[in-house]
Amino acid sequence: MGVESGVQSAEQVIGIDLGGTAIKLGRFDRTGQCLEFLTIATPQAASPSIILKAMVEAIAQLDPGNYCRAIGVGLPGPTDATGRVSQIAINIPGWQAIPLAEWLEQETGKPTILANDANCAGLGEYWLGAGRAFRHLFLLTLGTGVGGAVILDGKLFTGHRGNGAELGFITLNPDGPTCNSGNRGSLEQYLAVPAIRRRTGLEPDELGRRAQAGDPEAIAFWQSYGRDLGAGLAGLIYIFTPEAVLIGGGVSASAAYFFPTAWAEIERRVMPSSREGLQLLPAQLGNQAGIVGAAKLAWQLLESAPPAPRFAEVGDLPLQQQLQQTQLAHRMAVELGQFKAGFLARTSHELRSPMNTIISLHQLILSDLCDSPQEERDFIAQAQTAAKKMLDLLDDLINVAKVDGGWIEMRLETVDLEELLQEVYMMTYLKAQNRNLKLLIDFPNVPIQVQADVRWLRQVLCNLIDTSINLMQEGQIRLTTQVDNDTKFVQIRIADQRPLETWWEPIDLLTTASTTPLSESLDADAKEIWAIAQSISDHPSSGLSLLINQALVQLMQGRLELIAVPATVIERLPNPATIPYTENTTCIQCSMPLS
Repeated sequence: MGVESGVQSAEQVIGIDLGGTAIKLGRFDRTGQCLEFLTIATPQAASPSIILKAMVEAIAQLDPGNYCRAIGVGLPGPTDATGRVSQIAINIPGWQAIPLAEWLEQETGKPTILANDANCAGLGEYWLGAGRAFRHLFLLTLGTGVGGAVILDGKLFTGHRGNGAELGFITLNPDGPTCNSGNRGSLEQYLAVPAIRRRTGLEPDELGRRAQAGDPEAIAFWQSYGRDLGAGLAGLIYIFTPEAVLIGGGVSASAAYFFPTAWAEIERRVMPSSREGLQLLPAQLGNQAGIVGAAKLAWQLLESAPPAPRFAEVGDLPLQQQLQQTQLAHRMAVELGQFKAGFLARTSHELRSPMNTIISLHQLILSDLCDSPQEERDFIAQAQTAAKKMLDLLDDLINVAKVDGGWIEMRLETVDLEELLQEVYMMTYLKAQNRNLKLLIDFPNVPIQVQADVRWLRQVLCNLIDTSINLMQEGQIRLTTQVDNDTKFVQIRIADQRPLETWWEPIDLLTTASTTPLSESLDADAKEIWAIAQSISDHPSSGLSLLINQALVQLMQGRLELIAVPATVIERLPNPATIPYTENTTCIQCSMPLS
């Protein structure tokens, strides 16, 4: 482990390069100066959670004063289009579809973005390295594999799914060696280190030393290598017409021996109008390019966040408007206080049920009231289910508290509603099918964009649909959208046919828990207590689920409300006159501001 210290600064970010053997971290200011650098060993044969723990501890060591505002992470593999999920990490076992950005945000409270390590290297070279004088360039890294990064008009290009610019997998020879990507004769099969070993039996650095000493065979190899490189670059130059092509990676140490033939091949294959002013340059940042680019990603993440809305200062307004604004603020504060008080009461209600179950079941076992070892095991299993429910509830409440308290920053941005609903459908339809329920989502027939934090809005909609699925035995769940042009909100409605009893509160269980001494309950039939334990759901009640999601939607400046319930439920609800009713349908409406 190595640490290099520097000075403190008001605004800083952290860049991280996660590799198979080492994790490199740097703390950077806006100018790109690395204020502190840290390297730790990557835990070997470890689960993703252990690697996450090591990263979180390293971040705390690197930034003990909590100066940094955001985190960028480069990974040895592709990420999703949003930079939130690491799809796979080469040389790290068990690493698939890891929501690393969300995990780091939960642990550190800092907004986080992910990218492929080659993309980070390209962004680093563009920011502070050989590409800093250009707006359009691409980088090719020649090492164990061949990676690539494309910068167009100063922005990293990753394609619509986040895994574009895999430049090493383009075809150089359709009949060449088989590539790990499934291609044949890819650029990687001619330019990567394993290809050099296969062709010469030597390491690239040894070939470089021999070429420097005048060895004709080594010089001839590098000339041939340069021609292959130039042929591969020619097609990319036609596509991107860049100002510069940068070559990095360990093999680039011998660039002096293969650049001349590579450039000659480019001149032979690319017409002058497509290469006018083009420069072929070696990269400059070496193995630091990854953390530099990750830091740049973090700065771009902060810069892309929408500015906080500015409200008029009270002193700027006429006296009558000052009074109206003060009254409005007071009403909002009162309503928020009432909401939070109800939220706490409901939470206590929900948590007490599984806790009472655990205590009762353990007391049955300790009092030797089980008829058989199998019944005792059943009691233990039921207690474990109740404990899991309680932990799941606590996790939900902690997430809401972190957002509400500002520990996880709410990033409001423009969200394409159809794309989001497609993701929600893919995450929920299989569970609905497994329960023989029909899930229908009416996707909007015109483009609709809303202002929201895409992570939390996706979670809210998935939670609402998941709650419906968990509560229903038959019927259908339907999601529809409607734009209200008067209020500038889009209304997302989820209608289901959940059973009526899901709206009743377990009052009897609470009463028993609070008024009946445990010793008296044990004198009764143990089977009655067993029946009570079995009646507890594995999931939050409809009311608490609604409150949790309502808290998240309110933080996104939206509204979540119950707009229709079955007629027989109306008389059991507070303020029943304000809620429409239907024969057997529950309808929840999520209203989000249009972007």
